[in-house]
Amino acid sequence: MINELYRVLNVVLLFLVGLLFCSIQSVLLKAPLVSWLELDLLLLMVVYLSLHRNLVEGCLVVIMLGRIIEVHSGSPSGLLITCYLAVFILILFTREMFLVGNTFSAIILAMASGLIWKIAFFILAREFGILGNVWRSSIEFLIPYLLGLGLCCRPIFELLQRVDYFTKYDRESESRQLLGEDF
Repeated sequence: MINELYRVLNVVLLFLVGLLFCSIQSVLLKAPLVSWLELDLLLLMVVYLSLHRNLVEGCLVVIMLGRIIEVHSGSPSGLLITCYLAVFILILFTREMFLVGNTFSAIILAMASGLIWKIAFFILAREFGILGNVWRSSIEFLIPYLLGLGLCCRPIFELLQRVDYFTKYDRESESRQLLGEDF
């Protein structure tokens, strides 16, 4: 019973941290001094969720937070949710290849997810007919965007790991329990 309460507390805390990231992203990071970075804190949270959560739990959190960030950004309905879900599912299905044990691999993974997000965004923006407005600035600021993701990934990952530690969430022991491999 207590494990289920911790699991619910973990999802609630992740959602609250995601709301904090959404508010920082839509208020503080829109200042003229840092707006050219286009830093996406929620994307880093999606990368963390895809590395440490299962499909159902991660998709629910990503969809809820994606919808909230869509409301704040004024983008067409479904555009950002689809981009975030594309990154989540791609990393989720290939996460066994990603061994994020050191800082360098986390930085590379964050930068690769930023590139995947931009590609998905370009494809969907073309379908929505809004590509003509955003493609030039997105390509011009692609390198600072990727570097910003790489620099911010480690502190964001450490914050989310502390939330997991506080709520006693352990992905490795959960997977051993599901597979029946208890050493």
